[in-house]
Amino acid sequence: MHAGFLRFKHAATATFVLAAAMLLLPVVCTAQNPDGNSNEPRGMIATAAGFVALDTPKGWVQADGPGLAFFLPEGVDSRNAEVWMYLSATPIGPKEDDKDLHSAIQSDIAGFKQRFPNGVVRAEEPIALPRVKQRAEVYTFESGEERNAFEQTAYIEDLGRVWIVTASAKSAEALSRSMPVFHQFVQTYGGSIQMGSPPSK
Repeated sequence: MHAGFLRFKHAATATFVLAAAMLLLPVVCTAQNPDGNSNEPRGMIATAAGFVALDTPKGWVQADGPGLAFFLPEGVDSRNAEVWMYLSATPIGPKEDDKDLHSAIQSDIAGFKQRFPNGVVRAEEPIALPRVKQRAEVYTFESGEERNAFEQTAYIEDLGRVWIVTASAKSAEALSRSMPVFHQFVQTYGGSIQMGSPPSK
C-alpha cells in the first residue's frame, strides 16, 4: 500500500494497554464537550505515547498500520485505500531538537523538502479545537513526484509534545473529499493522558 509521506521521525509503534485503559477511560471520558455536556462519553485512542481524546469519525475504523494509530474508511482494505488517516507525535522542549510547536512544524517541513525537492507545502486555515480552547496549525504537503501523494497535517501542541494528525491520499481529489471528515476528527481533540516520556525521534 502506498503509505503517504510518513514523516515518522515522530512515530512509535501503536500499542494498546488494556489494563491501564480500564483505569483511565472513566476519568477521561468526562472531558468537556463542545456543547457543554460533560457526561457524554468521548472517544479515546490508546497509544505508546499515552491516551489521546479523539473521536474516531463515523464510518471510519482504527486498523493496523503505521504511526501511533491508523484509520481507514469502514470496509476498505488497506491495500486498496485511496485515503487514510494516522496519528503520530514528536517531543518538544528545552532539551529537545524541537523547542516548541513552531520549531516542530518547521523541522517537519524541512525534512519533507529534503526528501521531495519538487514538493509543495502550503499553510492552511487553522482548525479550532473547542474542547481545549486552542487551535491546530494545518499544512498541506504535495510531493510533486510522478507517483504523487497528497497529505494535510494538523499539529496540536500538548505538554512536552506535538500531536500530529494526518490525512493522506493517492490523489488531490481523494484528499479533498476527505477534508470534512478529517477536520471533524481533529476538532474532537480533548487532551491526553501521557505515559512516561514523549516518544523519541
